[in-house]
Amino acid sequence: MKPYRVALIQQQTRVIVDPRQRNEIVQENLDRIFELLDWTFLRLGGVRLAAFSEYGIIGQYRPRSVDEWLELAETIPGEVTEEIGKKARERGCYIAGNLYERDSEWPGRLFNTSFIVSPDSQVILKYRKNNGPNNLNTIYTGPGDIYSEYVNRYGEDAVFPVVETEIGKLACLTCTDLVFPEMARCLALRGAEVLVHCTSEPHAPEGEAWDVLRRARAYENLCCFLSVNAGAFIGSNRPTSGYRGMTQIIDHMGHIQAVAPHPGEAVVTGTVDLNNLRWERTRMADSGHVWNFLIELRSDLYASEYAKANRWPNDGWRDKKLQSTDETRALARRIIERLIREGNLVPPD
Repeated sequence: MKPYRVALIQQQTRVIVDPRQRNEIVQENLDRIFELLDWTFLRLGGVRLAAFSEYGIIGQYRPRSVDEWLELAETIPGEVTEEIGKKARERGCYIAGNLYERDSEWPGRLFNTSFIVSPDSQVILKYRKNNGPNNLNTIYTGPGDIYSEYVNRYGEDAVFPVVETEIGKLACLTCTDLVFPEMARCLALRGAEVLVHCTSEPHAPEGEAWDVLRRARAYENLCCFLSVNAGAFIGSNRPTSGYRGMTQIIDHMGHIQAVAPHPGEAVVTGTVDLNNLRWERTRMADSGHVWNFLIELRSDLYASEYAKANRWPNDGWRDKKLQSTDETRALARRIIERLIREGNLVPPD
């Protein structure tokens, strides 16, 4: 397969503050994303895979309750993904994005969902963010918080979904998933070759570390890593230039192909060389190091340590609906206090 072009749309998103403006703002944000995609095709020609950022359709505004978010959320598939599907068909490309999702099968629960729409207008992958409540700053539910019932309904593949396409095996992860190496590793162990990372990262001391982690996730998993950040959130209580940019395309050896080093609107383009990626993953060790961590991984060795680590639990919100960050922060305190009692963690003087 020849290398193919990808486009990451670091868009400026108008934020829904007044729910009465929801539909108007959703359409305005979609139109701008499509306009930037059309401009990319005009400038560069064919793109096989495009993506936009976390919260790219509805923006981010807090404080807001779960019920208020659910009023603004979308179903997937739904009207927004249908609009995206029309553009994907028109342009003959895959489009990945992110939405807050409501689902009648899970009444009262909010999901942060990244997805991929195919050139024939179908939602072919839906990934509900795993690392949400445990970042202590959000009130959406993750599959792990309702793990037993979630797996019973959809199977284990739904927790770490990967889809096989003619442009490779694709998967999504979202924002804070980046800092948990297990997330990208689990997708890679399921065969993922291209990881689409929809994120919304403000200026923060952690930013430089996150940039290192993007490259690490690509290299340690021999995956192409496509990370697309919000350009700006307009019309909310957040600073217009409060998001740091750094949308970037990283190849499977951890090399940065292209980057938008500043906030604001940008389209970052590059290529995915699937044949080279597959060669690196499957080449035999004739001499010296191969550095194929997906083969050299000692999963059996590490499994027992993970099994007894006893940190953030599955099924923590199985019997109740998450409503407040007070609940998740209280759980984090209990975990820290227990680990201090056990001597695993040592508090400062």
